[in-house]
Amino acid sequence: MKKNVTLIFLGSAIILILFVVMEFRPEIYMPLERFLYDKREFFEIDLTREKKEINIVDIDAKSVKELGRYHNWPRYYFGKAINVVSKQRPYVIGLDMIFSAPDSLNDFAKKVYLEKLTSNLKTIFPPEDSSEIKEKIRTSLSSLSFDSYIASSIKKAGNVVLASYLNPDSINKPSSDLSKYFIQKVPPPPNPELTFDGITVPISEYLKAGATIGLVNDIFDPDGVRRKDPLFFNYKGNTLPSFSLAIATRAVKNWDYTNGKLEILNRKIPLEDNVFLRIKYQGDAKTFRYVSFVDVVKENIPDTLFTKKIVLFGSSLPELYDYSQTPFGAKLPGVECHANIIHNLLFSKPITKPPKYIVIVISVFMIFLTLLLANKTAPYISPIITFVITIIYLLFTIVMYMSYFVSYEMSRPIIGIIFAFLAGLTSRIYFGEEEKKWIKDLFSRYVSEEVVNQIMDSPHLSLEGKRQEISVLFCDIRNFTPRAEKENPENIVKILNAFFEEMSNTIFQFGGMVDKYLGDGIMALFGAPIHHPGHADRAVSCAIEMQNRIHYLNQKEFMRGKTPLAIGIGISSGEAVIGNVGSTNRIEYTAIGDPVNTSARIEPLNKEYKTKILISEFTKNQLQGTYKLHFVGKLQLKGKSESTGIYAVTSDLSLW
Repeated sequence: MKKNVTLIFLGSAIILILFVVMEFRPEIYMPLERFLYDKREFFEIDLTREKKEINIVDIDAKSVKELGRYHNWPRYYFGKAINVVSKQRPYVIGLDMIFSAPDSLNDFAKKVYLEKLTSNLKTIFPPEDSSEIKEKIRTSLSSLSFDSYIASSIKKAGNVVLASYLNPDSINKPSSDLSKYFIQKVPPPPNPELTFDGITVPISEYLKAGATIGLVNDIFDPDGVRRKDPLFFNYKGNTLPSFSLAIATRAVKNWDYTNGKLEILNRKIPLEDNVFLRIKYQGDAKTFRYVSFVDVVKENIPDTLFTKKIVLFGSSLPELYDYSQTPFGAKLPGVECHANIIHNLLFSKPITKPPKYIVIVISVFMIFLTLLLANKTAPYISPIITFVITIIYLLFTIVMYMSYFVSYEMSRPIIGIIFAFLAGLTSRIYFGEEEKKWIKDLFSRYVSEEVVNQIMDSPHLSLEGKRQEISVLFCDIRNFTPRAEKENPENIVKILNAFFEEMSNTIFQFGGMVDKYLGDGIMALFGAPIHHPGHADRAVSCAIEMQNRIHYLNQKEFMRGKTPLAIGIGISSGEAVIGNVGSTNRIEYTAIGDPVNTSARIEPLNKEYKTKILISEFTKNQLQGTYKLHFVGKLQLKGKSESTGIYAVTSDLSLW
């Protein structure tokens, strides 16, 4: 009972620590959770199939080589690329770049153009007009840009999404009214990571041309890995969409948000904390189709390459520092991360998490199962069982993830299993030592030290009760009750103590167990608690030696002048129930059954037949040694329906 209560307490403590205390200290288990999540993600990703629903126009090394340094590109290239793509009628065009300042030539280019044009025009206009000409050239160069060209490209396409960026600088105010981009049906997230007072947006000319904005603020886990992406941000108490969500919703037009679930294309996508989408990466780098930016500008592409596709503009150049670490180890360009998120929203099955109570119920079952098995099974078996339980749960989570995209928590249930194993094993050792001490104290009073050691070393010993073949010996001092009434009480106690000491040592010598002292008699068991096939021979040999020891006891000094002691012994063998019997306050290990009753009824017959040792036919049939036996006869013993054969054991020793 005490052991079971301890196991319940330990299991409850483990569950309390895991799912209550650690809720407030996630840094304790989250590193392991992220590690296991990443390994599971690695097994699931598909590295073979290219995703063609989303195309990426890549500012790559080839583009830089043919068009020159990226930062010196005129915005004409982007306007031209938008025109080329829009002619093929894609669903959406998204530019993962921020055009927050008006287009203009850089200062060095202006200086070169100014000197060149001034030098050429000097030959045409008189020298007195050169300063005026120079000022007009400077003014013309300052106003030279391709913003109008890009704006017209955006307006013509009618489906362009431009990147924007939130920042903590409240002074940074947008030049345009952003209220039309606010999402009214979604409450602004309270998360401080997603709340900002400043924003960087494209120039107003692009927004007036019909461009939509989306935020490219990235959220990384503490280890620098991008596992989830916020779909909503809080800008001064208003909700703005992420870049990926803005593109996805622009593609489908109709979508909804209810109780933390995004409904899009008749698919309900649950969000973590009502905001975050767990990213299901579709594969390694360049899983989506990449097209070089320069090929688009020069129109070296198939005529229907972008038809009914989502087209993203971005860069795979490392020097632009737009890379994110993924759970499966690869580093992806930011634009491809957006492609994965958009694919999750529109095409692939999203990752969902089961209700937390399901994880807790599973954990409770596994923790208590591990506790029980670790406590009940052998120390060399319980680690194997614990390992099997852990592997089964890991396989379960992997199968659920790979087949149904359900992400079960892995770390805390596994931690719970491990701690349950340690707690169960510790409890087993503690209570095992306590039980061994109790058993040793219990049996040291009834058996020899050698037998006690055998009991302690026996892996199959059970005190709970079992049926077992044994031999039972009853020994009684003849006519001792009248004697006790006449002699001094101190002498009686002294004689009894000497008798019990001598007889107990004899029983121990033959591997027997003193079951109990019965006033002036003894009940002994042979073959229990450690079973041995020669229990009948041990009992009979012990009885013979007990008769010899009585002779030596009668020769002791304190017996001189007193009536010698005489004993009668009865022995029977058979199957009996052995185990702990008693109440919660007093308990003893004993035997119950036919051999106990038979031996107890045979022993008094020694008076009638003038014998010293009587055994039943059941004991006689099990003897393996040679003894002098005399058949007394078949008797109808009390409580038995059939007669029982009785034999007397005799001896040639003069001591008898």
